[in-house]
Amino acid sequence: MKKLKKLFAAMVAMVMAFAMGVTVYAADITITNGAAGSEYAAYRLLNATDGGEGKFAYTLNDKYAAALKEVTGKTEDKDVINYISGLDADGIRAFADAVFAKIKTLEPEAKTSDDKFSGVDQGYYLIAETKTGDEGDTYSLVMLDTAGNDSVTVTTKEDRPELEKKVKEKNDSTGAESDWQDAADYDIGDNVPFQLTGTVDAKYDKYGSYYYAFHDTMSDGLTFNADSVTVTVDGTAVTTGYEVVTEDLDDGCTFEVRFADLKNIKAVKAGSKVVVNYTAKLNENAVIGEGGNTNVSKLEYSNNPYGDGTGVTPEDKVIVFTYNLIANKVDGNNAPLEGAGFTLYKLDSTTGDYVAVGNEITGVTTFYFKGVDAGRYKLVETTVPAGYNKADDLVFSVEATYDTTSDNPELKTLVVKDASGKVVSEGTEAIFTATLRTGAVSTDVQNLSGTELPATGGIGTKIFYTVGAIIMIVAAVLLITRKRTAKN
Repeated sequence: MKKLKKLFAAMVAMVMAFAMGVTVYAADITITNGAAGSEYAAYRLLNATDGGEGKFAYTLNDKYAAALKEVTGKTEDKDVINYISGLDADGIRAFADAVFAKIKTLEPEAKTSDDKFSGVDQGYYLIAETKTGDEGDTYSLVMLDTAGNDSVTVTTKEDRPELEKKVKEKNDSTGAESDWQDAADYDIGDNVPFQLTGTVDAKYDKYGSYYYAFHDTMSDGLTFNADSVTVTVDGTAVTTGYEVVTEDLDDGCTFEVRFADLKNIKAVKAGSKVVVNYTAKLNENAVIGEGGNTNVSKLEYSNNPYGDGTGVTPEDKVIVFTYNLIANKVDGNNAPLEGAGFTLYKLDSTTGDYVAVGNEITGVTTFYFKGVDAGRYKLVETTVPAGYNKADDLVFSVEATYDTTSDNPELKTLVVKDASGKVVSEGTEAIFTATLRTGAVSTDVQNLSGTELPATGGIGTKIFYTVGAIIMIVAAVLLITRKRTAKN
């Protein structure tokens, strides 16, 4: 018995001596590339022991042993460790997803809200994002080994869908059509083409289901054409798997294009582009001038492959401008003149003819042609005030410039040019006034009194008046001459 006790004591002494030779480190883990405000949890899957000379031994953390064995399909600790060590990059990502699904309800070794874990024990860690930093953030998982390092920096695998909203411009008079851009101008009554492009998360394959929805909000000057919506995925038309929703929308948007589960559309994959095209009519409530008519959109998407939750992209905005043409009817003294009627015509590039913009306007002295866009016009006095000559037709072009690539597009210039291309809305000899703020292009149209024309079937009354006056003058001269002669 004494010999046995001595042997046991010797063994304990040897273990203690070995333990004293083992260096146990603590490590600081710093997380980069995450959104501000994100929170993380650190799960030490494997314990790491430094035996010296750069050699480390790993053992399973008892807390997660069952989950590790279930995911790897191994029953022995050493086999689990060998399985993990043999994984490539893709295998590690799949392993992390599978393990986290098993252990996410367990208490982690450490938590942080300032992107740093201080003084954690050495080991093989799974770092999980447990709270996203902003509404567009997505949840991420990373694996790292601290063995032999007192400081480790890890970069999160951040990827989030993006949204791009655009509008297309077309000039009716020239036929020129722009690419998709951030601003355009149109006539009231035109159907304006819009486009939404959303990307799909690079971690798409990790999701069991994937919610995806475009939210679109229009200002009062635009009316959504619900039957105009078309959808493509990577250029291929899609006709099922989504719905266009216009009622009971919680965020006050005009409409949504919802994909309850994008996984139901086989063409979708990580990095796919989902494109929605539609039109909206520029209506009578349109804002004229630099205020413009805005259309903003955002994209909502699943952002947590390990649970519920959605993220939202920042809003993207485009704007549609429109202008007013104003004609003031005046007489030769520049005073308002009643009795005229005007019709505005616009050059149509498809036919080469001028087409009436609405009906003739009468009964006023100031004529408003509301909601016109850039183009070539002809203003015609189609009803002439009694006693006045018809004003010459006025041919001119309205031209505008605005931001085409901007987060907040602005109207930059508004000018009028005559038929020869000369600017006639600037300088001392300008015949038009263009006001950027109100989007008004105005001019005075002057009428002068007309001369009386000969009546039908005769030489006219004027000749009789003239001859009569001459005869009277001659008679008067003769009478005076005779009186003087008689007196003499």
